Amino acid sequence: MRTMRSAVGLMPRALAASLLLASAAAAQDAPTVQRSPYPATLQFGTGLINIPVAWVSPRNADMWLNTSGKTIEHYIDADAMNWATRWNTNIAIDTHWLGRFSVGVAAYSQNPEWGFFGQVMLLREEQFGGVVPSVAVGVRNVGPYDHSDRLLIAHDIKLEGVEYGEARSSVFDDLKSTPTLYAVASKEFGSPAATSGSFTVGWGNGIFNDDGGLGDEYNMKGTLVEGLFLGGRVAFHPTLNTTLTVMAENDAWDWNAGALFDWRGITLGLYGTELEEGSRDPAKCGLCRVYNYRKWNVSLGYTGNLIDISRGVILRTRVTELTREQYRLRAEIANRERRISALEVALRRAQAGELADIARRREELERQIQEERDAIRRAEERLQNIERRPPPPTPPPSSSPPPDAGSSSATPPAFR
Repeated sequence: MRTMRSAVGLMPRALAASLLLASAAAAQDAPTVQRSPYPATLQFGTGLINIPVAWVSPRNADMWLNTSGKTIEHYIDADAMNWATRWNTNIAIDTHWLGRFSVGVAAYSQNPEWGFFGQVMLLREEQFGGVVPSVAVGVRNVGPYDHSDRLLIAHDIKLEGVEYGEARSSVFDDLKSTPTLYAVASKEFGSPAATSGSFTVGWGNGIFNDDGGLGDEYNMKGTLVEGLFLGGRVAFHPTLNTTLTVMAENDAWDWNAGALFDWRGITLGLYGTELEEGSRDPAKCGLCRVYNYRKWNVSLGYTGNLIDISRGVILRTRVTELTREQYRLRAEIANRERRISALEVALRRAQAGELADIARRREELERQIQEERDAIRRAEERLQNIERRPPPPTPPPSSSPPPDAGSSSATPPAFR
């Protein structure tokens, strides 16, 4: 039995020393070379397929959200398994900060059990002109599940009465994998703009080298040196927005290989693990139905930046508000246009009525004016007539008629 529990007490000191060294080295950093980003591993943070690499994104607040599935045919009759029992799935989120450290959390299966992980960069190859590789130290499986195996399926759940409870087989009692510490070095080569690659080598305890005394049942072949892992990748750029990464590794237990396609941060990976073990032998029982045969894996992930995402959320919220404001303003404009149309109709009707009244008033005024003009004309004609024909003079009045010259009496002629 190989246990590394003494590493628990050393972990805080190692991390503290690593942070101090990283802070001191940060002042000597040369401008960071923008390499092709590494994808998320199947279960933990960025790296190859299973193993970590000495790399932290130079861009602050970058994040990887990844989910993966692994086929494990642990039934005696594999044909009796359905999709849920055949695939063990997990999900993990990894965040990178200040170009120096990363931290994340993973759910290991559908149960779910979980654990934290992280990494600190000690050296970047850019600091020394690319002469030495990048170096990092990290930790995996920090959590309450200290008997996790290399496939992260040792802890399970079972029905106890009417509720499910945590369960674990006694065969995993001697597994001590919390925490798992490692150190890793990576060397880049090639051009980031064209074809680039890297090679990684490292060593770790816990998940990387503790078999809990199970021996060949846990792993039959594939180990080079206990705890030693290594691997490499080649990244191609078929187009401006796509990347194809081909990877191969030995994760201290088995040989794995696969490829990952990236389109604008959306990734799809297909991998084969435990390739040297061959196909599953249905006659085998016990742990041999879990380990020591070839397995297929698929992953789906998203890469982004938390700051950009938060800004995008704010912008989308603002866009939504502006869109709603547009709808409100358009509705208001439509209502006001309908109101204007109604007012224009009323105005035309009013104008038509006013014009009729004005016409009648005008006719009345014109009639009165014409009457006045006619009266003036008649008065002028009368005046002219009077001026042209003056009347005869009127004789003055007398008190008695004049005496008749042929008669001396004053008798009236009627009496003559």
